[in-house]
Amino acid sequence: MAVFYIPDFHISGTGFNALNKSRDDLHKIYQNLGFQPLLDKKIDLDDRKVKYFASNTKVLGDYIDIVIDALDKRCHDSDFLFMDFPFAIKFAGYSKIVSYARTKGVKVIFFIHDLDGVRFQNMLLNMVDSACLDMAYCLISASSEMDEALSQDLRVSNKIRKVNYRYWDYLTEDIENNNNQALICFAGNLAKSSFISQIPSELISSGLNLYGKGMKETYKGSFKGEFNPQELVKVLDGKFGLVWDGNGSSGCTGNFGKYLKINTSHKFGLYMATGKPVIVWSGSSIADFVIDNRIGIAVNSLNDIAPLLSKVSVSEYLQMKKNILPIRKDVISGLHLSRVILESMKEY
Repeated sequence: MAVFYIPDFHISGTGFNALNKSRDDLHKIYQNLGFQPLLDKKIDLDDRKVKYFASNTKVLGDYIDIVIDALDKRCHDSDFLFMDFPFAIKFAGYSKIVSYARTKGVKVIFFIHDLDGVRFQNMLLNMVDSACLDMAYCLISASSEMDEALSQDLRVSNKIRKVNYRYWDYLTEDIENNNNQALICFAGNLAKSSFISQIPSELISSGLNLYGKGMKETYKGSFKGEFNPQELVKVLDGKFGLVWDGNGSSGCTGNFGKYLKINTSHKFGLYMATGKPVIVWSGSSIADFVIDNRIGIAVNSLNDIAPLLSKVSVSEYLQMKKNILPIRKDVISGLHLSRVILESMKEY
């Protein structure tokens, strides 16, 4: 038995964001587990030429045929093949690849990054994705809530095994971060984080540092710039890391906000890597994990943050940081996702 993975595309021209970091880390973990890349090299694509929900035929050319040819030459019955879902760009051909793999007895495991049909409430995309995911040996999904969406929204068969990863690892050197001048830090795609315009004034006065691409004039807080993932771990400044999305302060609203009900933001792994307790939306899929492990607080609204934090003593805060240590160890080394990946390969 051999285990392969299909290298995902690297998207250039996007700045520093989770799109490339999450995939690069995942494939590094595959390599550490001894998995083999099905293709010799990763394809670099210019963001300006990519259409995320089109076939991308002009960009990719005969990519699908290249993958199938590699499958034919290298894979055999009972081998495993790991695939990102979706790839860094959306393209027609998932089903063709998976269907061919199945004819050879290859067990395809999808690592689900996103369910865009659910996020953007696109029923047609859900149907297209379902046809592909329904042929998998196992699905690695973010949460039990995402499992429910797979069943209810995409109608993926309940016979297909599902394993949850809960949160992302964030591979980095063991760098100690003691930058706690500001109360809160927020890192990510600022362009889609319109809630930043509605941050309560008491949080601004206590210090809110923003990191990432897409800063707008209406945003409140101190913009600290855009950094590569390794540098960001060193410079991130805040006592707490904020995990929030959408367009409102009274809850995570809109397509991006509501999506946190089933998916886990990559920035959670970043905050764990820096040893920072987190503030999360109480309706998010990660909220129970945060509360159960006592590594932060969960709130219904951004307006609830200041009153709750005023009740957190120094000793309680230090205990939160201590509770993060074993999680941080797994996150920066990739051990958390390694266990999940190996679990997905078990027979059932």
